[in-house]
Amino acid sequence: MTTTQENLLDLSDFAWQRLRDRVAGLTDEEYFWEPFDGCWTVRKTDSGFAADWAWIPPEPAPFTTLAWRITHIVDILQEDRTATWLGHQPADDDGQPPVPASAAEAVTALQHAYDVWRRRLAAFSQDDLDRPMGEIAGPWADHDGTAFVLHILDELIHHGAEVGSVRDFYRGLRAEDPFAPALAGDVTPADRPALLAEAAAAQRWEVIPRLADLGFGLNERTPNGVTAAHLAAGTGSLDTLRFLVEHGADLSLTDPRFNADVLGWATWFKQSEAAQYLTARTHSGSGV
Repeated sequence: MTTTQENLLDLSDFAWQRLRDRVAGLTDEEYFWEPFDGCWTVRKTDSGFAADWAWIPPEPAPFTTLAWRITHIVDILQEDRTATWLGHQPADDDGQPPVPASAAEAVTALQHAYDVWRRRLAAFSQDDLDRPMGEIAGPWADHDGTAFVLHILDELIHHGAEVGSVRDFYRGLRAEDPFAPALAGDVTPADRPALLAEAAAAQRWEVIPRLADLGFGLNERTPNGVTAAHLAAGTGSLDTLRFLVEHGADLSLTDPRFNADVLGWATWFKQSEAAQYLTARTHSGSGV
């Protein structure tokens, strides 16, 4: 039976990995993008960068940029209270939450802030989680440590979801075919080795044979660790699955989420035709 702390750590790690995946490839242009007038963001000052803020914010609340949202998440996770409110002290190397001045700095700051938060969470005892926080927590003095941890996780989850939504919004307004440069010969397998897997993730089945002809690897993985064959099998895209098999895709590779091979994905996602095809090839010794 898992403990309360183990459940909280599992939820925290799940939310973090989702956010970490969603900030991959973030650019400075996107980080500072202001889609509307009156956005809150982070701005250059005489001493660095600072986030827009007010004791009494405008109503309705301003739209906040990715720079503002990520800075806010960093602050929530890394601030001293995620240790002191549960009776612990920040470590010497925890540092204070920065205001990142670029997308690269933001991703680095997010990773450090999460490392700090996770280390603190892992150090809390059951007594820390059960005990009312007391005077240090001000209006929340009667709330126990678990309630506070859940509040921090709620902040991580809902602001992380906002980051993903803003990235989707930004991408949608600048929609371009991500595979066109490769098909035109401007992007090579050395530049984007996992592009064929990315095409499968986007369910752009029609470009997969063309990418394969250009030398993009059949067994490369998406950032989530799955191959094109996993995705073809799991979605029941039988023509693509046949193409991948016939061109030598490795069907024994397993993914990190289910630890399942390609047949396992077809079975898990109830793609009976794909599963029958893969099983038949196994029985016939055709190289699965």
